[in-house]
Amino acid sequence: MTVINTFLNRLEEILVSAALTLGSILTFVEVILRYGFGASLGITQELVIYLLIFTGLIGASIGVREKTHIGVDIIVQYFPCALQKIIVVTGLLTSALFCLIFAVLGFQHAQIMVQLGQVTPEMEIPFYIPKSIVPVAFGLMTLRFLQETIKNIKVPAEEIFSREEGVQQ
Repeated sequence: MTVINTFLNRLEEILVSAALTLGSILTFVEVILRYGFGASLGITQELVIYLLIFTGLIGASIGVREKTHIGVDIIVQYFPCALQKIIVVTGLLTSALFCLIFAVLGFQHAQIMVQLGQVTPEMEIPFYIPKSIVPVAFGLMTLRFLQETIKNIKVPAEEIFSREEGVQQ
């Protein structure tokens, strides 16, 4: 499992870095072409938008993995440790369910795009290709929330918040 997890970690990081770099380079080239030569690549705006969406959604999966999403735990910390653990695990499972629903709905939407045969306006590629990032990203987030749920179930209740904040015991 650690080999797969390490592979997914690296893949997420490489894909986000590549998409962000490519988007930045394309934007720079487009500005030079437009203002310097009065020309345009024609597909840059649409491609950069898709790259930024891709970066944001895969970046959200990295955020789940790294526990950088906003969590309101100030009230939870006043409860007994056992109840804290139940609340945290319930929150993680709820988040996983939410992401799973979005992954399934995104997959269904991409299937509809396949059936309709629609293409993107500028690049004229099948619309299901950029739309497929939604089920992929939310599927990854579901996996990451489930991983965090399992980690939180395994640790003693007293260590839930100290572990989340990165404090070594």
